[in-house]
Amino acid sequence: MKATLLITIVFILTVGFQPVVISSDTTIKKELPAVKTDQLPTIDGGLDDVCWQDAPQAINFTDERTEKPAKNQSVVRLVYTDEAIYVGIHLYDDMPDKIVARQTKDQTRIRGEDSVSFSLDPFHTHQFSDRNFFIVNPLGTKFARLATGRAEKSEWIGLWKAAAQVVKDGWIVELEIPWQMLDYPDTREPIRMGINVDRWQQRTGEKSWWCNLGVNEFRENDGHWIDVLPPPRKRELKLLPYLIGGIRETKIEEREPPVRAGADFRYEITPQLRLIGAANPDFENIEQAVEGIDFSYGERYVPDRRPFFSEGGNIYQSGNFFHSRRIIDMTGGLKLFGKIGKNTSIGTLGTYHPNDQNGIFRVSQALTATSNISAAFLSHNRRDTETNNVGYLSGDIRYGKFSAQSNLAQSRANGHTQSWADGLNGSNGNISLRYEGGLIQPYFSAFFVDPDFVNKLGYQPFTGYRGVSLGGQLRNEWREGVARSAYLSIQSEASNTYASKVFRRNLSIYSSLLTHSDYSLSVSWYGGQFKEFTDSVFRVGFGSRASDRFNNVGFSYTWGEQAGENIYRISGDLNLRAYGFTAGLSSQIQWHFERRYQQILTLTYDFSPALSLGSRLIWRVEGINIYFALRRSGYAGTDFFIILGDPNAIAFKRRLVAKVLRAF
Repeated sequence: MKATLLITIVFILTVGFQPVVISSDTTIKKELPAVKTDQLPTIDGGLDDVCWQDAPQAINFTDERTEKPAKNQSVVRLVYTDEAIYVGIHLYDDMPDKIVARQTKDQTRIRGEDSVSFSLDPFHTHQFSDRNFFIVNPLGTKFARLATGRAEKSEWIGLWKAAAQVVKDGWIVELEIPWQMLDYPDTREPIRMGINVDRWQQRTGEKSWWCNLGVNEFRENDGHWIDVLPPPRKRELKLLPYLIGGIRETKIEEREPPVRAGADFRYEITPQLRLIGAANPDFENIEQAVEGIDFSYGERYVPDRRPFFSEGGNIYQSGNFFHSRRIIDMTGGLKLFGKIGKNTSIGTLGTYHPNDQNGIFRVSQALTATSNISAAFLSHNRRDTETNNVGYLSGDIRYGKFSAQSNLAQSRANGHTQSWADGLNGSNGNISLRYEGGLIQPYFSAFFVDPDFVNKLGYQPFTGYRGVSLGGQLRNEWREGVARSAYLSIQSEASNTYASKVFRRNLSIYSSLLTHSDYSLSVSWYGGQFKEFTDSVFRVGFGSRASDRFNNVGFSYTWGEQAGENIYRISGDLNLRAYGFTAGLSSQIQWHFERRYQQILTLTYDFSPALSLGSRLIWRVEGINIYFALRRSGYAGTDFFIILGDPNAIAFKRRLVAKVLRAF
């Protein structure tokens, strides 16, 4: 009954309503005509090239928060050829000596400094998943986020160019974006594409847009690039082989060959559909995220950094339905993802190991600019142990500032010694409603997870409960004065087990304040009941140079009662950069049941943006692990790694390996 009800709700939410785009004067859609040029600009951070003189201009930028004209305006020029898109941007600044630029490594997220982002929606769907972002800081450092998600290797992302320079009245950026790195419609007639430019000014905290999307970034208000005729797409086959060898300390029965090889490949079946394959991938030398020691009643979520799973990751993401870190053993894998229609995306993923096979299929359909529906199927088969299949259906819709989302998952799990009829059969579902205001965003959700729900490839810490959640958040910003931004979040949950016993009753309050002098203060409290335990935990945190990722210090203290025991935790972070060296120290000491501690020290010396020597030391109760790596990566050409130790071991391993890879 409940499964039928949720399916009905999903259908009504995504099909029954046709949302109306509500625009104000500050979100009027602007248009920019497409102009083709045969006079290519020199990408040097200057706008004196002939092609820029008569190029169409995007002007009149608006402050995202105040919806007033930005204090410091920007002017964007845009032209294209059959090979590439060219963008020239003059970002005016009345205090150019206070422009902030720190990041020097490409494909590293740029935050806490001045930057500009050019975004392009070639299919004109207004969906975030179809948007390509090209972000540059005043040093010319660039970061691309492509619609389908790409691995970090430059040749696979695409070799685009950027140059920037600070001038007497601000700074200037030039971009060259090859068509070949983009997915776009196969057409012989001029089409319309979605387009926008936004700018972040670190000194004032102002984010300004050419077409203002507001603080919630409603993308149906993007601008338009009209009458653009993209060139025919060329299909490509790319290979990324690797060779690794070295000396390692292992037991005789675990000894590996002294040299081994593997490869990834990418082939474009159609201009919008890609096949990715991996044979004998190297996962052990990828530095994974470290799980914290802070107390949790259930399993903590730890992100996955392995490139094979991040490639095309935008297609496979469905909340916690799929958590790629569950897949440990893999000797080979295939992924097929992309578009089979303007508004239809698909993604399939399969991994193979003699003891473990996994498969995923997902299809997503954009119904309007603000509504989507998707379905997925997941299969896990552990040799001679277990089989698990999960089906998933979800939908979301937004009408103005009101949004709704619902999903339902159905699982089937059984051991190989069981008959199919004797297996576990469970459901998992929720529905949520939210108001996405500029200052206040309240929400309500109802959910259930059956006791027999099993998803071996998802993140589901608990089963056998149902209830409701209510909360909201408030955020505001100020361009002048002491305070720069303030944030307040309140969340509550009331849920019971299927035996009508208390599962969770809690209330959490979190608040933070950031000043214009870059100090941060946060205060939070969590209290309530989890099963038979009563909790009450306070936390206070303080940070200096909070937005500077390279030079900052932070401290927090947590105290209270959790799981029937007093808890005290001291945490601190310190990051410093000088003369090519970057050092970071993250420290935690916790008294709860027993004393636990975790110290993480990272140290890097950059010979150049591409070549660096780095190390990471993790000191925990379980042991001390340290490794060193000399690496050349993230840029075009041959990548190599020389690694002493094991990046993900509990304790130091006497191990020296060298790895070489190159894209073809």
